[in-house]
Amino acid sequence: MEIRVVATIVAKAEFKSKVTEALLDVIEPSRLEVGCLQYELHQDLDTEGTFVFYERWASEEALNQHNKTEHFQHFAKSLEGKLEELTIRRLKSLA
Repeated sequence: MEIRVVATIVAKAEFKSKVTEALLDVIEPSRLEVGCLQYELHQDLDTEGTFVFYERWASEEALNQHNKTEHFQHFAKSLEGKLEELTIRRLKSLA
């Protein structure tokens, strides 16, 4: 079953540039992973420092493997202490 992820990231004002850099750095290696169908980063037009990832993974296993990769682990560690908010929603398509 395909899994979709919507992750909302809100950077602390003083870390906006570092968070932006970390977000951009994780995109290409993630897109190259087996099972990655879509991996897009969006910036909120109305709220400064707010970003949204939209991801599609071929399966739960593909998503789990993504979360274990070196580049994702490095990414997650680089965000520690720099966020106001992190909300991750795992979704399945109904229609």
